[in-house]
Amino acid sequence: MARKPNWLLLGMGIGLPVIGIAFLLRSTSQRGEKSSAPSEGAAKPAAAPPASSAVRPAGTQLIANGVAVSGPDGVPVRTYAVHGVLRFAAQGKPRSRVTELVIHETVSSSVESTVAVLQKRGLSVHLILGPDGVLYQHGDLVRDVLWHAAGHNTSSFGVEVVNPYDPQELRAGLPWTRVIDAPWSWKGKYVLPTLAQAEAVAQLVKWTTRRPAPGIEVPRRWPGLQDGQFKLAAISEAKQPLPGVLAHQYFGHSDGSWLVLYAWLRLEAGLSPAAAYEEAARRATGSTGSVSVRDLIPPAVA
Repeated sequence: MARKPNWLLLGMGIGLPVIGIAFLLRSTSQRGEKSSAPSEGAAKPAAAPPASSAVRPAGTQLIANGVAVSGPDGVPVRTYAVHGVLRFAAQGKPRSRVTELVIHETVSSSVESTVAVLQKRGLSVHLILGPDGVLYQHGDLVRDVLWHAAGHNTSSFGVEVVNPYDPQELRAGLPWTRVIDAPWSWKGKYVLPTLAQAEAVAQLVKWTTRRPAPGIEVPRRWPGLQDGQFKLAAISEAKQPLPGVLAHQYFGHSDGSWLVLYAWLRLEAGLSPAAAYEEAARRATGSTGSVSVRDLIPPAVA
């Protein structure tokens, strides 16, 4: 059970201990404080996007293996190629395939603050999902090895979902309004992502696992689902690359697992967005590390 953030190595498995991307972001996103966490990795900062990038309407395509392909259904997209979004510098040689999708949360309240802290810390990620469900692409999903998930970097692409996570980070005017009791989370309380974010994650999972482009070979596999229980904690199998849909929490951090649960409720249990959101909130409330979904597993799978 990941009730506290575990000290893990990020980047290429080399460097100093940090508390994961999610818990680095709180340093400057809300209070302007300098983080005490050490710098990690060696990613070179890319140039800031031009001021005009926010004016161009969001598109519907993502970039994989250097080619623009139709993205997830109903998810607006802004990319480094079309909209001037910052592109993080890739680490090492271009790769030809990915087999994992890793879902993170940020402990921040905006895409801009997330990017700034990642740059400052030498970390990087392929996608950042804003509170309104708009997806920002910061790296080629296949070719670019980015530093977001330790030993999973070379086999995955990652999405950071902007979320204050900790109720102490909430303030008036932010779109996040739901907090649940969550013994499985960092401090025992968890700010739910917006419904727009949860649904965008589900659509991203659906898109990713349909092999939408050459080199994206992520199976529709849920390593967090074991014996009818959905894990909201670390799983031993995730100590090494594990093809499928992964929460950052599965390898020792405290983020991403609620969103994976929501995606499963949408895509496998067949619930509507509103029903999946409420069901994920209800089942995760008070949980100490896993939630039963046995009653929702399709008969052919159970």
